[in-house]
Amino acid sequence: MNRKILAIVFSILVLAVGLSFKIALANNSNNSQDSILPEQDGTYDVPGHSDLKLRVFVYRVKPDRSTPPSTICNLLDPDSTTAVGSTPWRLPTGTWVYTLNVNSVPASVGSANLAIMAGDAFGRWSNATGASNKILFDQSSSYTTATRASLDGKNIITWGRTQGTALAVTYIWYNKSTGIATEVDTIMNSKFSWSWSDPTTWTSPDTTCANANAYDAQDILTHELGHWLGLNDMYNATNYQNATMYGYGSKAEIKKDTLSTGDVAGIGAIYPN
Repeated sequence: MNRKILAIVFSILVLAVGLSFKIALANNSNNSQDSILPEQDGTYDVPGHSDLKLRVFVYRVKPDRSTPPSTICNLLDPDSTTAVGSTPWRLPTGTWVYTLNVNSVPASVGSANLAIMAGDAFGRWSNATGASNKILFDQSSSYTTATRASLDGKNIITWGRTQGTALAVTYIWYNKSTGIATEVDTIMNSKFSWSWSDPTTWTSPDTTCANANAYDAQDILTHELGHWLGLNDMYNATNYQNATMYGYGSKAEIKKDTLSTGDVAGIGAIYPN
């Protein structure tokens, strides 16, 4: 075989390998989607889904560490009555199924407790939609092993790794024309120290605090679930410091387990009776 023929054969092989590599990338694009999701607060286009938008909420540690515990822990702090603002989406009426990753739960919280606190937290928001119970939350009979968000048809709650400053990140995919959410994932950051204070054990709500050295899992999760329903983060401390949707989380805090008047008013505006 002369050099000219060898060169032609080599060129064909190079082209074939390149084409195979491109096809492999295309076939794996959906599977690798979770690795390219943004972890910065904002609204994004969804590649391959021109009808969807992706909203990312990054929940951060409260920057002012001088705040005394009395304004963090107490369930009986002054009520936050200013209505919480809404987002461009809402959940469809009816049953919304969520899936848990129990194997991801920190030992300090307890894997068996995730279903308990998620059920309680969802119940707070479901009751806030009014007597008609327009949104009913139902835990899936199966579990997930996913620890990162992805557009896979499941609404998951898991612990995983997010960017260093985020206590939790919630991803909402919604139809930009109808405003109906199609999928939601919440990732709690396993980098932080976590604990759980069971509300059924609280004997003095006016003085109860969780672990002073950890973030209470139900407190943070209840806030994140407000995003599922279409509520925004609120950062004005004067009006929202005691609201569940206040935009910062603190150690020892449990007050977000219960909804303020402003949280309920915000939900009522999205899902009126």
